[in-house]
Amino acid sequence: MPTVPQSVLVAVDFGEASACAVAIGGLVADRYGAATLRLLHVEAAEAPTYFTYDQIEALERQQQEMRAQAERYLAQFGRRQTHHPVSAVVNEGSPSEAILRQSMTADLVVMGTHGRHGPKRWWLGSVAERVLREVRRPLLIVRADMPGSVDAAFSRVLVHAASPLAGDGTLDYARQLTACFNGEVADGRHQPIEPAVVSARATLLAVAAPVPRTSSWLSNYGEPLMRFCTLPILFVPEINQGASS
Repeated sequence: MPTVPQSVLVAVDFGEASACAVAIGGLVADRYGAATLRLLHVEAAEAPTYFTYDQIEALERQQQEMRAQAERYLAQFGRRQTHHPVSAVVNEGSPSEAILRQSMTADLVVMGTHGRHGPKRWWLGSVAERVLREVRRPLLIVRADMPGSVDAAFSRVLVHAASPLAGDGTLDYARQLTACFNGEVADGRHQPIEPAVVSARATLLAVAAPVPRTSSWLSNYGEPLMRFCTLPILFVPEINQGASS
C-alpha cells in the first residue's frame, strides 16, 4: 500500500487548474509535515536542426537565463497558492516524461486538468492521461471548476474500485489520508459510481488503479473519469492480480 505523503510533486502550467493543484498539494504537505513540496514546470526547447554550433551555444546560454527566470516565477506562483515551502523545478522536453521521471522520488503526484473541453487540453488533459497510464504513485487530479473549496476537498471521500480490483489498499490509503483532515470515508467499492457519489455527498473520489494499467480499465474507466468527473480524483495504484504482465 502507498505510504502517506512525505514528498509531494505538483505539475504546473500556471493556469487555474494548476493553482488548485498547488493549493491542494500544499494542504496535504502541511497536514502531513511533508519535507518536500516540489513544483514542476516543463517547457519544450529544441534547437532547429539547421543551427550552427555558435548559434546552439548562444541558444543554450539564453535558455539557462530563461530557466532561471522560470524557476523564480514558478516559486512565486507557488507561494501565492500555499504557505508551505516549495522548491521549483523547470525541465525541458516532454511534459509526461518529465512528470513520470520526477514522480519516482515522490509519494504523491498532483496535476490539474481542464477536462475534455478546456483550452489547454493538449497540456493538462492529454498529458494527465499519459501520466495516468504509467505512473506508479498515487495521482491526484484536480480541475479548476471543482465543486466546493480546496479546504473541504477531503471532507467526504468516496472509495471506488472496478472488478477485478478489491480496492482494499485504496480504502486503507483513503482512511489514512483523510484522518488528518477529520474527514469521512465512504466505502462505495463496486457500486454504480454516479449514485454512490450523490448518496455520499462526496467531495473527492478515491479510485483503485490497476498496476499495470490495462487498456480496458483506461478506456472504460480511468480516462472517462478524468475527462468528465468534476470532483478531485485520487488514483491509488493496486496490483492487478488478473494482469498477464
